[in-house]
Amino acid sequence: MTKLEAILEQANGLSSVQREQLVRLLSAEAFSQGGDDEAAVGKRGLATWTESTQDEDWSMYYPDTLRNGGRARS
Repeated sequence: MTKLEAILEQANGLSSVQREQLVRLLSAEAFSQGGDDEAAVGKRGLATWTESTQDEDWSMYYPDTLRNGGRARS
């Protein structure tokens, strides 16, 4: 068994709360190693994309159950 498989096996024994904490800690560790700049670039890109599309009508891409307040069109 590889080291990563052993780690995954141990992680599978954790509660869901502990798994969430593990994910947060691993993410923080991954981004603390020079990833902060990449994360900041990603956040700026997402903010720019969101601002550029805020006045667009995307409703034609929604399923009928999400249009018109949840009522399907007749």
